[in-house]
Amino acid sequence: MPGRRPALIATCWTIAGNVRPDAPDNVSRWPLEDRIDAAARAGYEGVGFWLGDLARWRERGKDYRTLCRRLTDAGLRIVELEYLPDWFADGDRRNRSDAARAELFEAADVLGARHVKVMPPFGDEGWGMARLAEQFAALCADAAPHGLAMALEMIPFSDLPDLPSALDMVSRAGAANGGLLIDIWHVVRSGSAVEDVAAVPARFIKAVELCDADKVMQGSITEDTMRHRRLCGEGDFDLPAFLRALRRTGYDGPYGVEILSDAFRALPLDEAARASFVTAAGLFGGGSGEMR
Repeated sequence: MPGRRPALIATCWTIAGNVRPDAPDNVSRWPLEDRIDAAARAGYEGVGFWLGDLARWRERGKDYRTLCRRLTDAGLRIVELEYLPDWFADGDRRNRSDAARAELFEAADVLGARHVKVMPPFGDEGWGMARLAEQFAALCADAAPHGLAMALEMIPFSDLPDLPSALDMVSRAGAANGGLLIDIWHVVRSGSAVEDVAAVPARFIKAVELCDADKVMQGSITEDTMRHRRLCGEGDFDLPAFLRALRRTGYDGPYGVEILSDAFRALPLDEAARASFVTAAGLFGGGSGEMR
């Protein structure tokens, strides 16, 4: 059935410029104020912040209340925060993760953030599904008083490499505010059909991300995800089928737009924000606001 276009979020990397998430120095060279304004001018209703963005903001002597006012003035009403790793670990890794958790929650309280992106474990370290579910449930319990959803990103080169394994973990956790972030790139590269998303219960879909890519992967899977994504509609992914599958679940939340590519990073800020928004909005009927 036709409906209004959902809100779109300019994820942090889409408006970060010429930095890669996996690089040692991955904080955008563009001031956060400029990125917020560019996202708003393009038509986005939400924006994503990387933990490094927040640290840089504070290093400049600014506080989160000032950032909140900037968002309000720009008309951006949805805030996504990313990301939280090692929530399942112990030792020094867990200490660093807990410090990141506290910072993200502090920012969320002031900014009114909707959700936090949560990374799965990598490296096949044998944490076990029971431990992951237990620790994810505890994380979600910590997040609940802050009004936050915890959105675990299913990533095909992680220890939760596909929809069934990621869904199994969050189902075992059983947290009302815990579920999945479903990115079409990860769905396709995991070997699933986009239609498989329709089998995920809506209560476990906390966030969704859009992009496009070529049918054939370029280089390693990590190089493909970091360097060769495309704007929506400019690759081979069946984005309309993906959206139809999501509508069948009953998901009615916002959609993040995450474009990671060498060519896209080279664009000027306003052009990157505008191109990413227009191509994603076009999937839902563009300027008319009507979903296709």
